[in-house]
Amino acid sequence: MKKLIAFLFFVSFSWLASAAETPTDVAKEAVGDILKIAQNKDQPEAQRKEALQSVIGQYVDLQACSQRVLALYWRQASDEQKRAFMKVFEQVLTNTYFTLLQNYTNEAVTFKSEDIQRKRYATVESIVLSQGKEIPVNYLLLQRNGQWKIYDFMAEGVSVVRSFSSDYQGILRTKGIDGLIDTLKAKLAEGSKAEGAK
Repeated sequence: MKKLIAFLFFVSFSWLASAAETPTDVAKEAVGDILKIAQNKDQPEAQRKEALQSVIGQYVDLQACSQRVLALYWRQASDEQKRAFMKVFEQVLTNTYFTLLQNYTNEAVTFKSEDIQRKRYATVESIVLSQGKEIPVNYLLLQRNGQWKIYDFMAEGVSVVRSFSSDYQGILRTKGIDGLIDTLKAKLAEGSKAEGAK
Protein backbone atom coordinates (compact mmCIF):
# COMPACT_ATOMS: atom_id res chain seq x y z
CA MET A 1 0.00 0.00 0.00
CA LYS A 2 2.82 2.41 0.88
CA LYS A 3 4.48 1.67 -2.45
CA LEU A 4 1.24 2.46 -4.27
CA ILE A 5 0.85 5.77 -2.40
CA ALA A 6 4.49 6.64 -3.10
CA PHE A 7 4.01 5.82 -6.78
CA LEU A 8 0.86 7.94 -7.05
CA PHE A 9 2.63 10.83 -5.30
CA PHE A 10 5.53 10.56 -7.71
CA VAL A 11 3.23 10.55 -10.74
CA SER A 12 1.26 13.52 -9.38
CA PHE A 13 4.44 15.46 -8.61
CA SER A 14 5.88 14.71 -12.06
CA TRP A 15 2.69 15.93 -13.72
CA LEU A 16 2.68 19.12 -11.69
CA ALA A 17 6.33 19.75 -12.45
CA SER A 18 5.68 19.26 -16.15
CA ALA A 19 2.61 21.48 -16.10
CA ALA A 20 4.58 24.22 -14.33
CA GLU A 21 7.24 24.39 -17.03
CA THR A 22 7.95 27.90 -18.22
CA PRO A 23 8.09 28.88 -21.91
CA THR A 24 11.88 29.13 -21.59
CA ASP A 25 12.05 25.60 -20.16
CA VAL A 26 10.13 24.27 -23.15
CA ALA A 27 12.25 26.17 -25.68
CA LYS A 28 15.46 24.95 -24.01
CA GLU A 29 14.27 21.35 -23.99
CA ALA A 30 13.22 21.51 -27.64
CA VAL A 31 16.51 23.06 -28.75
CA GLY A 32 18.48 20.62 -26.60
CA ASP A 33 16.73 17.61 -28.15
CA ILE A 34 17.26 18.97 -31.66
CA LEU A 35 20.96 19.62 -31.02
CA LYS A 36 21.38 16.04 -29.80
CA ILE A 37 20.01 14.83 -33.12
CA ALA A 38 22.29 17.22 -35.02
CA GLN A 39 25.34 16.02 -33.11
CA ASN A 40 24.56 12.33 -33.58
CA LYS A 41 25.84 12.17 -37.16
CA ASP A 42 26.69 8.46 -36.90
CA GLN A 43 23.02 7.55 -36.60
CA PRO A 44 21.32 6.53 -39.89
CA GLU A 45 19.55 9.40 -41.63
CA ALA A 46 16.12 7.74 -41.46
CA GLN A 47 16.40 7.33 -37.68
CA ARG A 48 17.57 10.91 -37.20
CA LYS A 49 14.66 12.21 -39.28
CA GLU A 50 12.23 10.05 -37.31
CA ALA A 51 13.67 11.40 -34.05
CA LEU A 52 13.31 14.96 -35.34
CA GLN A 53 9.69 14.38 -36.30
CA SER A 54 9.08 13.08 -32.78
CA VAL A 55 10.59 16.27 -31.29
CA ILE A 56 8.40 18.42 -33.53
CA GLY A 57 5.33 16.45 -32.48
CA GLN A 58 6.24 16.91 -28.82
CA TYR A 59 7.13 20.61 -28.73
CA VAL A 60 5.36 22.24 -31.69
CA ASP A 61 1.68 23.20 -31.73
CA LEU A 62 0.91 21.98 -35.24
CA GLN A 63 -2.65 23.27 -35.13
CA ALA A 64 -1.54 26.81 -34.27
CA CYS A 65 1.21 26.66 -36.93
CA SER A 66 -1.16 25.36 -39.60
CA GLN A 67 -3.82 27.91 -38.72
CA ARG A 68 -1.34 30.75 -39.18
CA VAL A 69 0.13 29.29 -42.37
CA LEU A 70 -3.27 28.90 -44.04
CA ALA A 71 -4.52 32.21 -42.59
CA LEU A 72 -8.06 32.95 -43.86
CA TYR A 73 -8.19 29.60 -45.66
CA TRP A 74 -8.13 27.81 -42.29
CA ARG A 75 -11.65 29.05 -41.54
CA GLN A 76 -12.89 27.72 -44.86
CA ALA A 77 -11.31 24.29 -44.39
CA SER A 78 -13.27 21.25 -43.26
CA ASP A 79 -12.07 19.27 -40.25
CA GLU A 80 -10.80 16.59 -42.63
CA GLN A 81 -8.82 19.15 -44.65
CA LYS A 82 -7.35 20.63 -41.48
CA ARG A 83 -6.18 17.20 -40.29
CA ALA A 84 -4.75 16.38 -43.71
CA PHE A 85 -2.86 19.66 -43.91
CA MET A 86 -1.45 19.33 -40.39
CA LYS A 87 -0.19 15.84 -41.21
CA VAL A 88 1.57 16.87 -44.40
CA PHE A 89 2.85 20.13 -42.90
CA GLU A 90 4.46 18.20 -40.04
CA GLN A 91 6.45 16.29 -42.64
CA VAL A 92 7.35 19.54 -44.42
CA LEU A 93 8.66 20.98 -41.14
CA THR A 94 10.61 17.80 -40.44
CA ASN A 95 12.29 17.86 -43.85
CA THR A 96 13.00 21.59 -43.65
CA TYR A 97 14.62 21.41 -40.21
CA PHE A 98 16.47 18.22 -41.09
CA THR A 99 18.11 20.00 -44.03
CA LEU A 100 19.15 22.81 -41.68
CA LEU A 101 20.63 20.28 -39.24
CA GLN A 102 22.89 18.98 -41.98
CA ASN A 103 24.74 22.30 -41.80
CA TYR A 104 25.12 22.25 -38.01
CA THR A 105 28.66 23.10 -36.89
CA ASN A 106 28.47 23.17 -33.09
CA GLU A 107 26.68 26.51 -32.82
CA ALA A 108 26.00 27.61 -29.24
CA VAL A 109 22.60 28.85 -28.07
CA THR A 110 22.10 31.27 -25.16
CA PHE A 111 18.62 32.03 -23.83
CA LYS A 112 18.14 35.62 -22.69
CA SER A 113 14.60 36.45 -21.59
CA GLU A 114 10.92 35.63 -21.86
CA ASP A 115 7.84 37.78 -22.10
CA ILE A 116 4.36 36.38 -21.34
CA GLN A 117 1.29 38.17 -22.66
CA ARG A 118 -2.30 37.54 -21.46
CA LYS A 119 -1.06 34.41 -19.65
CA ARG A 120 -1.32 32.48 -22.92
CA TYR A 121 1.26 33.81 -25.37
CA ALA A 122 4.99 34.00 -24.79
CA THR A 123 8.15 35.10 -26.57
CA VAL A 124 11.48 33.55 -25.60
CA GLU A 125 14.56 35.39 -26.83
CA SER A 126 17.81 33.62 -27.59
CA ILE A 127 21.11 34.23 -29.32
CA VAL A 128 22.77 31.72 -31.64
CA LEU A 129 26.53 32.13 -31.92
CA SER A 130 27.57 31.00 -35.40
CA GLN A 131 31.08 31.56 -36.78
CA GLY A 132 31.60 34.56 -34.53
CA LYS A 133 28.26 36.12 -35.45
CA GLU A 134 25.39 36.57 -32.99
CA ILE A 135 22.03 35.69 -34.56
CA PRO A 136 18.87 36.65 -32.62
CA VAL A 137 16.27 33.88 -32.61
CA ASN A 138 12.90 34.32 -30.89
CA TYR A 139 10.56 31.43 -30.08
CA LEU A 140 6.83 32.17 -30.00
CA LEU A 141 4.82 29.89 -27.73
CA LEU A 142 1.18 29.27 -26.99
CA GLN A 143 -0.27 27.71 -23.84
CA ARG A 144 -2.91 25.11 -24.63
CA ASN A 145 -4.38 22.71 -22.02
CA GLY A 146 -1.78 23.83 -19.49
CA GLN A 147 1.20 23.16 -21.77
CA TRP A 148 3.45 25.59 -23.57
CA LYS A 149 4.20 24.72 -27.20
CA ILE A 150 6.07 26.50 -29.97
CA TYR A 151 3.98 27.80 -32.87
CA ASP A 152 6.58 29.93 -34.65
CA PHE A 153 10.13 31.16 -34.41
CA MET A 154 11.82 34.21 -35.84
CA ALA A 155 15.44 34.26 -37.00
CA GLU A 156 16.82 37.78 -37.42
CA GLY A 157 13.25 39.10 -37.45
CA VAL A 158 11.98 36.71 -40.14
CA SER A 159 9.00 34.54 -39.16
CA VAL A 160 9.18 30.93 -40.33
CA VAL A 161 5.39 30.57 -40.33
CA ARG A 162 4.88 33.75 -42.33
CA SER A 163 7.50 32.57 -44.84
CA PHE A 164 5.59 29.33 -45.40
CA SER A 165 2.29 31.24 -45.58
CA SER A 166 3.69 33.61 -48.20
CA ASP A 167 5.01 30.69 -50.26
CA TYR A 168 1.64 28.90 -50.21
CA GLN A 169 -0.74 31.80 -50.92
CA GLY A 170 -0.46 31.50 -54.72
CA ILE A 171 -1.33 27.79 -54.65
CA LEU A 172 -4.18 28.39 -52.22
CA ARG A 173 -5.68 31.07 -54.48
CA THR A 174 -5.54 28.93 -57.63
CA LYS A 175 -5.95 25.37 -56.32
CA GLY A 176 -7.44 25.70 -52.86
CA ILE A 177 -6.51 23.73 -49.76
CA ASP A 178 -6.79 20.31 -51.42
CA GLY A 179 -4.55 21.52 -54.21
CA LEU A 180 -1.95 22.73 -51.72
CA ILE A 181 -2.05 19.42 -49.85
CA ASP A 182 -1.59 17.49 -53.11
CA THR A 183 1.27 19.78 -54.18
CA LEU A 184 3.09 19.32 -50.86
CA LYS A 185 2.59 15.55 -50.97
CA ALA A 186 4.05 15.45 -54.49
CA LYS A 187 7.10 17.48 -53.42
CA LEU A 188 7.64 15.22 -50.41
CA ALA A 189 7.42 12.15 -52.65
CA GLU A 190 9.96 13.66 -55.06
CA GLY A 191 12.29 14.34 -52.13
CA SER A 192 11.97 10.76 -50.93
CA LYS A 193 12.78 9.41 -54.40
CA ALA A 194 15.82 11.68 -54.63
CA GLU A 195 17.07 10.46 -51.26
CA GLY A 196 16.52 6.85 -52.28
CA ALA A 197 18.53 7.36 -55.44
CA LYS A 198 21.61 8.54 -53.53
